[in-house]
Amino acid sequence: MQRTVPGVKSSSLDGDDAPSSSFPSPMKALRRGSLSGQSSSSFSNAPYRFTTHTLPCMFGLDYRSMALFRICIGILLLLDLCVRSTYLHDHYANNGVWPNHEAVESYYAYSVHFINGHEYFQAAMFLLNGLFIFFMIIGWHTRIFTCMSWFMLTSLHNRNMLVLNGGDDFLRVMVFWAMFLPLGARFSVDATNLQTNQPAAQAAQHHGTPANKYYLSWASAAPLLQFSLVYWFTAALKDSPEWQSEFTAVYYAVHLDQFATVWAVMLRGFPAIMKMLTFVTWYFEFYGPFFFFLPFSTIHGPVRTLGVLGFIAMHFGFGMCLELGFFMYIPGVSALLFLPAWFWDNLANFFKSKISFTIIYNPRVYGLDKALSLFRMFFLLRANATLVASYSTTSSSLSAASPAYARVGRPAVVDSDDDKYNKGVAVMGGGPMVAAPNVEGSSASAGGMDSVSINMPASPSAAGARPSPYNSNSSSGEDGYDDDDEDEPFPTGEWISVVDDMRDTRYTGYDGVLQLVRASVLFFTLPLLRLDFVRRVGSSIIGPYIILPLAKKLYPRYPTLPAVCGRRYWIKEIILCFLIFTTINWNFATFYQYSVNPTYRWVTPALRLDQWWGMFSPHPPKVDGWMYMPGELHDGTHVNVFEGFGVSGGKGDAIVEVKEDGSRVYKKPELVSHQFPIQRWRKYLMNLQGATHQDKRLHFGRYLCREWNWYGRHPGPKQLKNFRIMYIQTYTPAPGQTPLPDTTIELWNHAC
Repeated sequence: MQRTVPGVKSSSLDGDDAPSSSFPSPMKALRRGSLSGQSSSSFSNAPYRFTTHTLPCMFGLDYRSMALFRICIGILLLLDLCVRSTYLHDHYANNGVWPNHEAVESYYAYSVHFINGHEYFQAAMFLLNGLFIFFMIIGWHTRIFTCMSWFMLTSLHNRNMLVLNGGDDFLRVMVFWAMFLPLGARFSVDATNLQTNQPAAQAAQHHGTPANKYYLSWASAAPLLQFSLVYWFTAALKDSPEWQSEFTAVYYAVHLDQFATVWAVMLRGFPAIMKMLTFVTWYFEFYGPFFFFLPFSTIHGPVRTLGVLGFIAMHFGFGMCLELGFFMYIPGVSALLFLPAWFWDNLANFFKSKISFTIIYNPRVYGLDKALSLFRMFFLLRANATLVASYSTTSSSLSAASPAYARVGRPAVVDSDDDKYNKGVAVMGGGPMVAAPNVEGSSASAGGMDSVSINMPASPSAAGARPSPYNSNSSSGEDGYDDDDEDEPFPTGEWISVVDDMRDTRYTGYDGVLQLVRASVLFFTLPLLRLDFVRRVGSSIIGPYIILPLAKKLYPRYPTLPAVCGRRYWIKEIILCFLIFTTINWNFATFYQYSVNPTYRWVTPALRLDQWWGMFSPHPPKVDGWMYMPGELHDGTHVNVFEGFGVSGGKGDAIVEVKEDGSRVYKKPELVSHQFPIQRWRKYLMNLQGATHQDKRLHFGRYLCREWNWYGRHPGPKQLKNFRIMYIQTYTPAPGQTPLPDTTIELWNHAC
């Protein structure tokens, strides 16, 4: 007897299938021709094709691309958090450059970092943030921890906006839209969970697309539109001759000493290349997003892939010439979300492996199925592995779906008149499970890398069926097995069995685990596991003393309720549609300089979707500069405070010349961009240079005095008495013209 376990069908790495529900959507019914008794050919009209082909090509996202985006954006969030933590005391504690009470500038500047300004509390929030990001990366309760990661990221941004740049806004809005996507449908802990993956099931249930490769909804359209808005509006704002006719924008950009790298200095000697790069940059920023919306399915895949690679290459070039911090990587990682199914299909065919395993395990061992599914998903990337649940490792327990079935044996046949427990067979993929045809009279589904089929134990309520050991109300013995049952569970040492389908070889117990480890890309180099002593210990301890005792106490529990789509689904779509409208309206308001309707204006800043993409518009800055901070100690010694507290170093140090009268002259550093240890300090000090943030200079002055005089770093005579913040303003001349002389500006004079 067969029990239906609803869930999501998990696709093979070939990319032919995406998660789908056990309850077909009306669109799938149309495709099969099951509505009104009509064939699928009768629905091959233009409206039907627009729904099933055009819209997915324009606004659909591949499940594998969403998984790649989840992992890469999570790694990027972790790296950004680690870099910020190096100056946690300086940028986020009350003893830093900007205390809590000054950072709260509006009602929308909410942040958990405002709760307490102590350095230890900030460190605790950083650790909590990192934990949320880690869970998002591995895909455990993906939706929840994606939401928490966005909230912690927004809190971090609101705590100190002086260290933010356009890349932080880009990252924040992309993570926001990612909250509504089924990021955990592939290559995640959620995808290997035996319980139903509700978000993916609902998505596939109501958004069926050709070959089920794409997820289509307002949630998939939102990141595509957001990504495109960034480049459409930044290109529209670049309406100056430097971008449109003279093509000198790159020339001015590489002359920004506070950003310029060694490569930018080298590029200054090639004016023709700089003109060509200006032309290509503007036109690709404006027309590049259209690569993602091509409605023609025949060329959709290659063109969208070309668009993704184009944006990655463009920002890699930006990062080579300018010190942009993580802004170099954020747009490229975001573009990975738009990789089409065509890319994954060809990649899977190129790296197709010849390694094939059938893994038979004891389903009475609670958690073993999940552990094997996780290991297969994350470590057996090159192997075609099929999981088979069986109550015995005898050859008769193999499923017809197993590649080794034809050689090893045939499936067990359930006799309805027999009172013995139904020895069911389950072939499980890396994702949630769906029902498969009973092994009686028909074979299970094809056993691919992520093929899924289930033939569950008989229901206890069935006539003549024996109570299942999975049921807590079972009348069997205390250990879960009936004493009269002549069929014992896996013998000692055979709680797992691995069949090498290529060599027709079978390994049991620890030897089977060893074969899986050796097949892993990461663990195949561990020679210790192949020692005879380790093998004997594993075979004699792991099975009888760890696995079987757990098997007597714990049993896997299977879901009984199907995935259904309720009212919340439509509420989410309506909310997403409204948020997309407000985002587009906000961008147009910044471009045409009109005020957003106050009725819903508060929504955008409250969710931190407020944005302005005016990078290097209408043209790159033609005024640049560099800083030094001459100070005097209590013993009369003159120092450069900018270097003394660790912000500067190496090529970024100002060159000091001491004249005969003892006066000191500061000259331009060899590489100004090296004055700043990280991008956060560069952005903060550049903000201090502007007139908008004059009031922040007092807090920076107090911070410098504390850092120099406190914490026992300098004895009494060597403590800082006073200092000045000096800014040398430079001017970039037009190509071929003589530069103007520099201007020295005193930004601040502070007495400690």
